[in-house]
This record gives sequence, C-alpha cells and structure tokens, in this order.
Amino acid sequence: MRRLVLIPLLLALALPAAPALAQDGNPFNPLPPAPPAPTPTATPADSGGDDDVGRKTLYVIAGALLVSFVAVGWWISRDARRALPADHRPSERLREEGPHRRARMAKAKARDKGRAQRAARKRARRAKG
Repeated sequence: MRRLVLIPLLLALALPAAPALAQDGNPFNPLPPAPPAPTPTATPADSGGDDDVGRKTLYVIAGALLVSFVAVGWWISRDARRALPADHRPSERLREEGPHRRARMAKAKARDKGRAQRAARKRARRAKG
C-alpha cells in the first residue's frame, strides 16, 4: 500500500526537476546581463501656443465650483424638506407646547425652591463663622 502511494509521489516530485537540468546543467549560473536601455532623444519644445493656465483662470474655476456646490447643496436640502412625510416634519409650534414641556408655574416654583436653598446655605455659613 505504501509503495503504491510512494511511487506516484516521487514521479510527481521528479517531473519539475527535468526542465531545470536543461538550463546549462547548472542552475546556479548567473543570468546574462540586461541589454542597455536606449537613450531617449530630446523632443524639440513647441513654441507655438501658450498653454500656461493663469492664476485668474484658476480663481474663476474655483469660484464656479464653489457656487455650484452651494447651489446643489441648497437644492438637495430644499428637495429633502419637501419629500419629508408630514408626520416627520418639524412643526412651527412653540417649545412650551412640545411633548417635553414643563408648566411655567412648575419652573417658577423650582426657581424659588433653589433660591430658598441657596439662602439657607448662606445663613448656615454665616452662623458657623
């Protein structure tokens, strides 16, 4: 059983070694040197037109981009507000009419209670010292 597995294994390992032996018989020979790169030829400069982009042109392009980005942002936000369902839209009601409101009397009562506590602490400090 072992020999049946060992023989195909040795054959599989020996097959890739055959092409390596065909290379001058010594696989450690260095590679031949690379051919020298061709020297580049200088192309004459084109004195025809002025392709240089000026600073003013760049400012105009930047301004146009800025204006277009602001316009697109405004348009998207306006469209998003219109497409929002009515139950998700913020209402124009006052804050005191909202779901987390406290009655004005309760707020005034809490303020008075805080003032009384501060006054009591102040009296206690004066009595100690």
